[in-house]
Amino acid sequence: MKASPHIEFGTGYVQISKLPFDQALKLREWLPQTSFVNLFSDNSIHKDCIQYSEYEYWFDFQFNSEPEYEFGV
Repeated sequence: MKASPHIEFGTGYVQISKLPFDQALKLREWLPQTSFVNLFSDNSIHKDCIQYSEYEYWFDFQFNSEPEYEFGV
């Protein structure tokens, strides 16, 4: 399921650590380190955020296009 963006200052972000485990793992493998941004909120820093547009592109064209494997009985 595609995550919803966190909107801050008019820009959408996604925090990788809040994604489902399989998405977070595959997205970290696909993303260059330069894509990560720091998001400051509620007196804390979230260092594993990316712009929602990058997440959305990855989800639509990389994650959903991977072949699904079915295991037979």
